[in-house]
This record gives sequence, C-alpha cells and structure tokens, in this order.
Amino acid sequence: MAQIDQPVSTSVACSGWRWAVSGAALLLGGAAVIWVQRPVIAANPINVAQSDVIPILQNYVGRFRSGEVVYRYITNLPYPLFPNHLPLQWLPYVPADKLGIDYRWWALGIILSIGFGAYLVFLNRQALRWPFFVLLVGLPWLVLRRLIVTDSYLYSHTVEFTIIAYYCLLTASIFIRSAWLQAAALVLCLLSRYSVVFWVPLFLWIIWRETGRRHAVAVTLLTGLGIMLVYVVPFLSKDWTIFTHALNEYRVATLGEWSRTDATKEGGPVHLFSGLGFASFFYTYGHGEIADRIGLLQKVHVVVSLGAVAISGLVYWVLRRRVDYRVLLLIALKFYLATFYAFLQIPYAYLTSLGLFISIFVLAVAFREPKRSVALST
Repeated sequence: MAQIDQPVSTSVACSGWRWAVSGAALLLGGAAVIWVQRPVIAANPINVAQSDVIPILQNYVGRFRSGEVVYRYITNLPYPLFPNHLPLQWLPYVPADKLGIDYRWWALGIILSIGFGAYLVFLNRQALRWPFFVLLVGLPWLVLRRLIVTDSYLYSHTVEFTIIAYYCLLTASIFIRSAWLQAAALVLCLLSRYSVVFWVPLFLWIIWRETGRRHAVAVTLLTGLGIMLVYVVPFLSKDWTIFTHALNEYRVATLGEWSRTDATKEGGPVHLFSGLGFASFFYTYGHGEIADRIGLLQKVHVVVSLGAVAISGLVYWVLRRRVDYRVLLLIALKFYLATFYAFLQIPYAYLTSLGLFISIFVLAVAFREPKRSVALST
C-alpha cells in the first residue's frame, strides 16, 4: 500500500450542474472561437507561396485516397520535398478532403470537440470549489480566442489545432486509469509529432510503480500495437528508409530557415528572432558555419530534454509519498514540453503555443480542494 494525495471528494466534482456548465462552455466557447477564426480563414486562402503546410498535407491525403505510395518525393511544390510528416498529422484530414472541407476548419473542430472535450472531462473529475470551476471551465476557449485575436496569422495557414487536441487528450488521460485511452493518446502524439518521445519512458515507469505492472504493460503493448498498425505495417515496412529520409528533410528545412535573408532588426532570420526559444542565441554566438551552429543546438536540445526528464524523475522519487503521482506526471509533462520547445531549431510561434494549453491543466490541479492522504493499492 502506498500513501498518495487524492482529492477529498469526487462525487462533488461530478455533480450535474457542473456538466451543464461544461456543456454551455462547449457551445458558447466554440461559437466565440469560430466567430474570430472565420474571417481569418476567409482572408487567407490556402497558398503555397504563403505556407506549404496544408499543400503538403493535401499531397499525402490525395495519394492515400487514390491508392498511391504516400511517402515518395513531392514534385508539385515550388521545390522537391520528401514527405517528413508522420501519419497522424495527415490521416485525420482524409474525411475532410472527401467532404470538401477546409483542413483548417476540420482541425478547429477537432480541438473544440476532442481536445477541449477531454479537458472538460478532466475538469469534472477534479474536486474544485464552484468559483474556481466556473473560472476554469471556459479558460481554454478564452486562451484560444485571445491568441487568434492577438495574432491572426498564428493559425491562419496551419492545422496545429489537431496536435494541441492530441496533447490535451494525453494530459487528460493521465488522470483516467484506462490503458486503452492512455495508449491511444500516446499513439496520437507519437505518430503526429514525436516531441513527447523522451517523456514516454518516464510516464511508463511511474504508472508501473503506481498502478501496477499489468496496467503499465497493457499501455506499452497497446501503444506498440497502435504504432505497428498505423505506421510500421502500412507505410514504414514498404520502405525502411522513410524515417531517415524524413530526418534529412528536417535538416534541410532547418538549414534553409537559418539561411534566410529576411533578417529582423536583430540581424537574423525572422523565425529565429521572434522572441521564442534559444535558437537566436546559438545563431548569434555559436561558432563556425551555420550548419555547425545548428548541430550544436541539436546536441544541446537532446541533452536538456533528457535532463528535464531526469529532473522530473528525481522530483517524483522525492515527493512520491506526499503528492499525487498524476499531478507529478502532469507537471513533468509541462516542464518537459517547455524545455523541448525552448530549444527547437526553428521555434515557430504556432508550435510553441502548445505549452499554453498544457498550463491550463496545471492551473486546474493547483486550485483543487485541500487533499487528504488515502491508501491505494499499488
């Protein structure tokens, strides 16, 4: 038996009025976000000259729907490109393509329903006093609306909403003891953008200790099965060089961004000197050619990401008998992602916005009722 901190009451957190308020937030918050995003999408038609993100995804989806080989060079762009997106970045848009729906609207629907829906389920399972619940219930929609109003270009040419939805689902799954849900969330994140890859072993180790070997093994096996069925068997097994080709394409893209001539007043490429991340410091103070400075940042990126995981593991070990392990996992995820994205080689603003939505979950657990220690079987 292990002593961990749990909310005082779960029956209070699941009362009917909270679900009614949640439903209202889902509808009204969704309407508010759609209202501000509608003119942004209307004013920014898909144009490869503005951004190649959606045109690249359209190539994947078009090939998949017509039965062609998806992972081969794309030649209908202004430059040749080998596909470097994992399947769950583009597979969700197959229905949108078939129905003729703009991918951006489809992505917005995914985050408003799946991503923020997962947040509402999570929130209703927390023991929160009603003022805090009311304050927190509409926060994701308020944050998203504010981001769009402040910088309409942020999500005008991307489908980052889908990735944010995946991570909201992963965060919520930490607090729901379901091997199927946790494995599904891990598969969605790992096969869309593998940012979370270094954190996954920490997650599996902690749930092994806290929920038992059977649950941890089930999550591991189901995650592995999902990766096999979605990526390895249908795509990677047809050409085992796909993954290394994709990594090489990332290197080419990074070198291109670092070599751009659209310098800011600080004297460097605009995406490096936008005030996000540490890439600009390596660009300015690194030694050697641009490729050497990129290589240095990549090495530091791996080291600090693994360091964030190691620190999180140490904090868990010290606090494991005093703090709910799920809270520690949530904070570890937030800390890890903040570190990972701070050292990205190209810190695009839409990528780094992901961390804001994980912070909302952290706020929710910070406002929980005072806790008491209860005995749970391990």
